[in-house]
Amino acid sequence: MTNYTDSIARFRYPCKGSLDSVLGTSLKTLFCHQGQDNPLRFVAIQAGGLFASLVIISLFLALPLVAPYVALLVALSLYPVLKESAWRRGRDAELTGWPVVIPVATSLVLIVAMPYLTMTVFITMALVWLLATVQLALRPGKGGSEPMMGGYHGPMMADDRGDALYSRRVEPSLLGGEALETPPSVSAAVQDELPDAHQLYLTLWRRSLTALVGLPLALKAAMALLLITAMLVPWAGQLSWESTPASDTATQPEVAPEPEVIKPRAEAILEMPDQYWLWLDNGTLSVRWQGDEAPLGELWSLETAKGDTSCAELVFNDDSAYRPYRVDVEADGFYLAAFSPMDTEILIRQIARRGSFTLCGYPFSLKGSTKALKSHSHFEWFLTR
Repeated sequence: MTNYTDSIARFRYPCKGSLDSVLGTSLKTLFCHQGQDNPLRFVAIQAGGLFASLVIISLFLALPLVAPYVALLVALSLYPVLKESAWRRGRDAELTGWPVVIPVATSLVLIVAMPYLTMTVFITMALVWLLATVQLALRPGKGGSEPMMGGYHGPMMADDRGDALYSRRVEPSLLGGEALETPPSVSAAVQDELPDAHQLYLTLWRRSLTALVGLPLALKAAMALLLITAMLVPWAGQLSWESTPASDTATQPEVAPEPEVIKPRAEAILEMPDQYWLWLDNGTLSVRWQGDEAPLGELWSLETAKGDTSCAELVFNDDSAYRPYRVDVEADGFYLAAFSPMDTEILIRQIARRGSFTLCGYPFSLKGSTKALKSHSHFEWFLTR
């Protein structure tokens, strides 16, 4: 009866534990120092590591003092995975040296620098990383037709093969006899001897540290300096940001702001014979001339009726007068009197007909003004309409 129950259980759950074993095997292949990776698996590991780093670091970008250390920790954590993947790809393509080192180096630099990069610089560095990764991925493999498990070929495949042998279906025995047991796989001993993923990861780190100890002293000093710099940069930036406003406030004297003078862009400018200019902008006529030195800014305003009262009216020699709505003194010492658009036509006609006018105490002769006005189409239009 017991044999019958055991047979039914094994019949209903023939692959129990196989999923966990397959996942464990796939994880261990990431840390395998031996074996080979095909191009697709190599690119998937490199891109997956970079994408995971981007997601993790982006969660801490709002914390300027934390994000750089998170990036550094992520880079150090992914270093064994990225390095072994590149080494296996290089072994598959029978390559060593810079073609294998460059993809790992660009990945680590990009991960560590993420908190400091603008979008333009990030895209540029990502393109460099892509070129470095693709150049190794496109190298033809030399492994021939050897079978691969998910793009991997190496000693970790023994773990998966052993699980496959144990996952065969066993028929139940209905006669009370003993069911046939599946013979143990020849790879079961190998499976028992294989370390788990955690042990492999620690082994890779010990191997990496041992390799660093064997480097020349100058190279070890340079790497230590880079690591210390990466750890101190966030604090240096924070201290600089905090001290800059205080120092600027202490060293720079307060300067009184100069009054802003609104200088319209004229669509038509005409120089008149008596050294003054007529500006025409969107139907508004302005008179501009060089005057005596005066404070910059508003000299007269019709809105407030405040300022130099001599600028309150432009008076022709026939005693006709027109009020400017604003008179300003510009930075170059020129005076600019702007009139209402409703007075533009009559002012131009008066300038053509009269002999002189006075504005802000300055007399202006209108001799030759008719000829000057007719020489410019914008002003002639008001005389001929």
